[in-house]
Amino acid sequence: MSLQQAIYDSLVDAIRGGHIKPGGRVPTEKELAAQFQASRSTVQAAMSRLVHEGVVRRYAGRGTYACRIDDDMLVKVNLDIHNIQSFENEMKVAGDRVTYRLVSFSKVPAPARAAGKLGIEIGEAVLALYRLRFVDDNCIGSELRYFAPNIVLDVPVSALESQGVHSLIEEGLGIEIGRIEAVLRAVSATDAQAHDLGVGPGSPLLVRSHTLFDISDSVILHGESFYVEPFSFRYTASLRERS
Repeated sequence: MSLQQAIYDSLVDAIRGGHIKPGGRVPTEKELAAQFQASRSTVQAAMSRLVHEGVVRRYAGRGTYACRIDDDMLVKVNLDIHNIQSFENEMKVAGDRVTYRLVSFSKVPAPARAAGKLGIEIGEAVLALYRLRFVDDNCIGSELRYFAPNIVLDVPVSALESQGVHSLIEEGLGIEIGRIEAVLRAVSATDAQAHDLGVGPGSPLLVRSHTLFDISDSVILHGESFYVEPFSFRYTASLRERS
């Protein structure tokens, strides 16, 4: 196990086990470097991963603090919205064309948040799909999906570069999507994200975290979609008629 992974695992375990409470201060990079006898760059890499996954949150001038791995300490508003279309269908209706650039499609260790949503152990091998998303040849963001261990997505590369995830699941696997849980939040682009998306490090990104379930309420995948400015979401919600 690498030192970077050891630092990551130690902090995740401390937060999940309650040794560092949600909102509690995380040891500084200097303290972690001394504890693990690691270089500052190794500690910084582990911390960047934890920030990216929403396990911890940095505050300028104040330090780094633990989040709830389950819900990220987010203020949430739950909307009961019916007949939500996939992103690709919404764009098609608007007359726009969505394409993808496949970056990776392979088995990876499940990070903390995905593991929690999928109901598996942190680090368990899962299939991950990472690709950039384009609308009319303009890169608007990226998407990273972690599939439940029982999902076998055996499709050609051409499908991964042309089909939305809803289509891959419903048409490619024959699985009907029953419901979606989603949360929107804002983050700053990491160096890696900035490189992939063609924006400056620290640029604002809109993140849509989502978990898909089938009609029997078994989890299909957990993922995150990142969007750059000036992309925005528009939702129309209506109240159910009272019986």
